[in-house]
Amino acid sequence: MNKCKFCQEELAEDSTVCPHCGKDNAEEPAAEETVLQEAPALCEDASSDAPVSADAAMPTEEDAPSAEIQEGIKATPGKIALAIAAVVVLLAALIALVVTGLKDKQPQAVETTGAATAATEETVPATIPADGNPDDVTCKGTYTAEEEAVLADRETVVATMGEHTLTNSQLQVYYWMEVQGFLSNYGAYASYFGLDYTQPLDTQVCPQAEGQTWQQYFLQCALNNWQQMQAMSAEAEATGTAMDAESREYLDKLDDTLAEIADAYEISVEELLLSNFGPGADKDDYRHFQELYHTGYPYYEAQVAKFVPTEKELEDFYASHEADYANSGVSKDDTFVDVRHILLMVEGGTTGEDGTTTYTDEEWEACRLKAQAVLDEWLAGAKTEDSFAALATEKTEDPGSQSTGGLYEKVYPGQMVTAFNDWCFDASRQPGDYGLVKTEYGYHVMYFVKSYPQWKYYAESDWVSEQTNNLISSLLERYPMEVSYDKIRLGLVDMG
Repeated sequence: MNKCKFCQEELAEDSTVCPHCGKDNAEEPAAEETVLQEAPALCEDASSDAPVSADAAMPTEEDAPSAEIQEGIKATPGKIALAIAAVVVLLAALIALVVTGLKDKQPQAVETTGAATAATEETVPATIPADGNPDDVTCKGTYTAEEEAVLADRETVVATMGEHTLTNSQLQVYYWMEVQGFLSNYGAYASYFGLDYTQPLDTQVCPQAEGQTWQQYFLQCALNNWQQMQAMSAEAEATGTAMDAESREYLDKLDDTLAEIADAYEISVEELLLSNFGPGADKDDYRHFQELYHTGYPYYEAQVAKFVPTEKELEDFYASHEADYANSGVSKDDTFVDVRHILLMVEGGTTGEDGTTTYTDEEWEACRLKAQAVLDEWLAGAKTEDSFAALATEKTEDPGSQSTGGLYEKVYPGQMVTAFNDWCFDASRQPGDYGLVKTEYGYHVMYFVKSYPQWKYYAESDWVSEQTNNLISSLLERYPMEVSYDKIRLGLVDMG
């Protein structure tokens, strides 16, 4: 049901090679064929209120071509959230690093001398800038220090926010979480943005932050992240916003979780932390990070939940950005649909010399009867969306939607193959409609969830982002951070 990303013709099942243009859709685009917009900094200065365009968002590994049915992603000029707010949201994914990321990562050897983090024999020419402004992140051309210096300055306070402090040892966790989070999100695409993670971060200029190295960039992100988390934690305590029971249980078991992961690799907890956060950070420092996040995030969630725009607010927001939306191809004439399906693939067939498989009428009829039986099973039950989703999880042969109960969201016209598309975008289609659709892959048992205007989806998302910006900005104004950049010492982790 997928289409060729080069010529938009339909691909054969279980094949990434287009029979029309001959190109392999599994291949990453060549550098000269990849058009990338300027990517936004992930940690803008807290005082900035400049909008961040989704057109400029960096791709993630999920954006890479695949043979599965892909969710439609249309450019939007909105996403008017400061990157600082986006980092808060992304933390929800990063917070489980020890439970997931470290579990999947064999501990690496830790470099503790010099500024080399290279995983290869070659190194890039040094591009470490001269020391800059003592009051910002350019204070030092390199923050990399010898292991002895990092350990000696573990308790040195490098940032304050009122009565709250951040030590060098705690900073190690925030800093390497930023680095690892970036690589986790952007993976192989990191090189497209000028980052070679096999080379020292303090020798590479960061295109996302003018006049800064990647080390300085990640360091500022880490400091901003601490400020956000500390501010939200302070507000949570001030407003009596309690941590949920699940988070409390997670924190209570954190020591045991670390021990279990370390045991799995036959190393100590200290070695596990060293391999991920470098020298200077211990279990208490990692717990500080986790405690702060789980204390403050409930406040953030509670505030964002209040951001529900009225119809007039959406109309006004869209009108004020209509030209930008139009430039991104979004108009009031476009719709999205959410649809569930259960794919029953046609079996048998004869494959010719050209690789094309043909099926007999009998084979197609057998597939139809199999699909009809599944539809009849659903009709004999509760006939609800939930019961359809449960049946899809059990019966569908589409791996791209099995885990979501056959659900595809934000499907746009032309995204799916013709018969599937035509059923979804039939002008008479109503929520709860069902039926059978035949495509070259087999028969699909269909369930229509809903349709909705694209402009409203984007406008609501961008409106909420704008309110979130204002929330975060106001928080950081109330809780300013002071940094002693000259006291910062960063250890090394081999990211190769």
